[in-house]
Amino acid sequence: MDQDLQFDQVKNKLASFARTSEAKERIVNIKPLTNIKAVESLLTQTEEAVKLLNLREHIPFAGSENIEHLLKKVEKGISLDATELETIADFLRVNLLIKRYFYKRKMLAPNLALIASDLVELTKLENEIYSKIEHGIVSDNAGYDLGRLRRKKCELKEKVKNYLSDFLKNKNYEQYLQDYIPFKKEGHWTIAVKASFKSKIAGQVISKSANGKTFYIEPAKVSNLVSQILAIEAQITLIEEQILGLLTARIFEDLQALRTNLAIINEIDFILARGQFSIDFSAKRPQLNEKQELVLHEVRHPLIQHPVPLSLSLTNQTRGLMITGPNAGGKTVSLKTVGLSILMTEIGLFLPSSKPCNILIVKDIFISIGDHQNLDNSLSTFSAEMTTLSNILQKAGKRSVILLDEIGSGTDPNEGAAIAIASLSELINSGSIVIATTHYSAIKDYANKQANFITASMDFDLTTLQPTYRLKMNEVGDSRALWIAEKVGINKKVITEAKKILQTGKYPLKASKIIFHEKTKSKYHNASLAKGDIVYLSNLKKEGIFYQKIQFKDEIEVFVDKEFVTVPLKRVKLLRQAKDLYPEGYNLDLLFIKDYQDYKFNRDLNRGSKKAFKTLNKQRVTGIESGK
Repeated sequence: MDQDLQFDQVKNKLASFARTSEAKERIVNIKPLTNIKAVESLLTQTEEAVKLLNLREHIPFAGSENIEHLLKKVEKGISLDATELETIADFLRVNLLIKRYFYKRKMLAPNLALIASDLVELTKLENEIYSKIEHGIVSDNAGYDLGRLRRKKCELKEKVKNYLSDFLKNKNYEQYLQDYIPFKKEGHWTIAVKASFKSKIAGQVISKSANGKTFYIEPAKVSNLVSQILAIEAQITLIEEQILGLLTARIFEDLQALRTNLAIINEIDFILARGQFSIDFSAKRPQLNEKQELVLHEVRHPLIQHPVPLSLSLTNQTRGLMITGPNAGGKTVSLKTVGLSILMTEIGLFLPSSKPCNILIVKDIFISIGDHQNLDNSLSTFSAEMTTLSNILQKAGKRSVILLDEIGSGTDPNEGAAIAIASLSELINSGSIVIATTHYSAIKDYANKQANFITASMDFDLTTLQPTYRLKMNEVGDSRALWIAEKVGINKKVITEAKKILQTGKYPLKASKIIFHEKTKSKYHNASLAKGDIVYLSNLKKEGIFYQKIQFKDEIEVFVDKEFVTVPLKRVKLLRQAKDLYPEGYNLDLLFIKDYQDYKFNRDLNRGSKKAFKTLNKQRVTGIESGK
């Protein structure tokens, strides 16, 4: 169902508005709800999200994609490092900011405030981490003697540096030296000594040059100082590990509360994603019913760039709709728009419509759209369609919506129409809502005469001989196949021959004498493009990064010179594939950032950076003072 109606693509679009990986995954795998109260609750949450987002305020948010990984480490008894601990503290701080934000706006968004109120405040744990971790390292005052040991280590390193500097400047040693700068060899600070004078320098030979003319010697005093440094580093490491272990143990104590907060954050993220989707599509909250009524008011297909709005009305008395009209006139898109409108509503999305639609909440949507051919089972197109139809007839009931594209096609027109009419009668009598498309005159006549059916036609402009893609209710349309074929460029010879066949019933039987020879294909001839692939654009004479395929067009969107451009697919040549360029799991969205500083600033805001919030407030004050 998801693929037939492109519902999976709608969910992917919705997932792009979520911030956390967990929320994105939940959206991709979400199933429509079939309980009207549950759907109403989702829509109310979405409505509150729309209200908040329309305030254009910065909603504090914590990226949780790394939190679950860290919690699993804690659960296994693995100590977190300083950076990981700071990530946990940032998460806790932003949790509190989120809770306060929604509490302040509880009159505007009471349901979201109620969800956020369950966030557990772990201020004590947050403060403990921040008091011992600073800028990704254990702070000097975190443990006994840690600051003193670090200062001592710095002093010893300075002594090493000064000793080497003084040694290299000493005139007494000038004749012994090959060079006058220190060299680090195999982890040791050394001086370059001429081979003939190596015995003149007290110290350890660490290495020598390939020609044997230079010996790299670590002076004895340097060795002694380094030994002291290593001893102090061992003490520092021991203290740091104890502190990191104690903080990790504290996180373990609050592990359940952290998981609760993580689940709440992901729930809020999912709701806000629905709100942003609705805003971007200028969508309206639909009304719900269980009376088998479906009323759409200029609904736009969410995956088509410039869709023609769809309006229709089905009631208890007219539960069947038969759509007729020419091929390529929009019948299939109309079916998909109906199915998507119901499914989108049942996951809490508003609909891109001119005013609120009335959507029935159903248990099942059954679909028979597109090519039914199954090569693995050697089934013909018609056989596969009949298999699908048989399954629908067995399972459909009062709370079902049935979408049938070109029912009865693929076989003898008379037999196909007879099977289609009998099936439609059975489905309508079972209480299902049925929306079907057809070219067959017999099926059109049945729909005109059956009391529960109404008809509609895809509009066709007789002046331009072009389909308008608009659905006209209570009309019956013709296929106008020859008109469309001629208008879209089928050559006159073919059109003339087709008319002759219709008039005479005789077929052109002249055999072709053309012989075909196999040609060698290029490496990427049949390769499908993937996000991040490097492509060459022949029309621009530039390389770019593939972003996405444009729906229903032979065009793609490419990132070139920090701008997105749309180019014909035939002008594109694949140069290098993303899977060969980037490691598995690499965030490909980073390839399409126009301004890295803006990206970094927004990322800091989302993780609750105090510095970023100060910058944001400063910008607001500056904007107010300047009158912007």
